[in-house]
Amino acid sequence: MKWILFILILGSFSFLKSERTSVELKIHGVTELKGNLMIAIYKSADKFPKFGKGDINVVHKVQTKISSIHISDLEVGTTYALAVFHDVNENKFLDKNFLGMPEEKYGFSNDARGTFGPPYYREASFTVSNQHKLSVTIR
Repeated sequence: MKWILFILILGSFSFLKSERTSVELKIHGVTELKGNLMIAIYKSADKFPKFGKGDINVVHKVQTKISSIHISDLEVGTTYALAVFHDVNENKFLDKNFLGMPEEKYGFSNDARGTFGPPYYREASFTVSNQHKLSVTIR
């Protein structure tokens, strides 16, 4: 009897599991059909927008000028921010010139742009819903 009660109580907590979904991401602005799109998704501002430090990191081989990518395992109702850059030379780094300005194209969710550097997390953040779609233009 105790085991049945335990299983019923444990089963009643299943509603507390967060619902997960995938997001369809379209990336515009690719001009060279080589290299990879380096995508990072962040749950908080702590590491945003440090590439490779996201909660979810995706490498997508560039094959077309508009890439459509499905990113799975995102929590519905959770706020995220996305950063992407086109790693043309496949060195896994956002190349910068001697002044520290990016030499490869990059972009953020909400097409957020910073004035003298990257945008703030809150400017690039979005809340995931079922059948969520994002569009980012890299520049």
